[in-house]
Amino acid sequence: MSEHDYRLYAKGGAFDDGRYDLRSMELLVSSYRSITDRLIAVQLGRRQITPQIRDQINYQVQIKPGSIEFLIEFIFSHKELLGALAVTDAYQLSEIIFKLYKAAIDLRKEVAGALKNGFPITITINNNLNIGNGNLIANNGNGNISIGDPKILWAAQATKYPTDRLISGIDGREIEYVELGTKSDGLRITTNERILLGQNREELSATLRVYGRLDMVSVSSHKGIVISNQEKFPVRWDEQIRGKIARVVDVEGVEFIVKPIIDQNRLHSDAIAYHVLDCGIPQQKMDF
Repeated sequence: MSEHDYRLYAKGGAFDDGRYDLRSMELLVSSYRSITDRLIAVQLGRRQITPQIRDQINYQVQIKPGSIEFLIEFIFSHKELLGALAVTDAYQLSEIIFKLYKAAIDLRKEVAGALKNGFPITITINNNLNIGNGNLIANNGNGNISIGDPKILWAAQATKYPTDRLISGIDGREIEYVELGTKSDGLRITTNERILLGQNREELSATLRVYGRLDMVSVSSHKGIVISNQEKFPVRWDEQIRGKIARVVDVEGVEFIVKPIIDQNRLHSDAIAYHVLDCGIPQQKMDF
């Protein structure tokens, strides 16, 4: 194998005879770069990679005829800006982030399998889990999952969007499969990983008060968007409060009593939407 730090290989009809479908190629390049940047950020203990750090990590890419293969070499311009990774050479960095990504995918598979079987998810960090056997993830079969490093959970959350985008593009024809790896290990992603896609919504029992403006309303389908603190949240409501909803559309400062809706596949408890139970304008005291 040629000298490189990290490898991405894809096989499929989009790359036959050395002619590359532009959309498939863009999907691979952008998803792969985003995944790698986010893994480096996690390894540095950051939520996202900063522009200063990104500028110090260049990607040299070779494209081989036939299928499509990216051989990536990390080039550190100013290693002192990489903090904890300053003592790590490119080969070590590739091994570290690949093992982290592989564990993140394994964690997501365990979660998807438990949710499919109807189990609630509990993730516990056990720093002693990998002693003696090398395992970083353990699942007792009922949704209680233990991981040996908190970075695994963080990496699974951070790389979810680009990973889902990559998996969505693997259709078994134009892109048959994708392989990611280092000189010593690899991971193949196929259509089987589509189990990671989609949502597993759960409405929490807790109620919250959210203040904002209701916008983009579809009265017939009971759906809209609440804009609060410059953030947008999808909302839905039941037929019995349809009249109240109609009176507060596009009005500022409305108080909404809601139940948060989370997506367990995202591995965090942040709300992705709200179920509106009641609403009104506080100063008018509308039936509160």
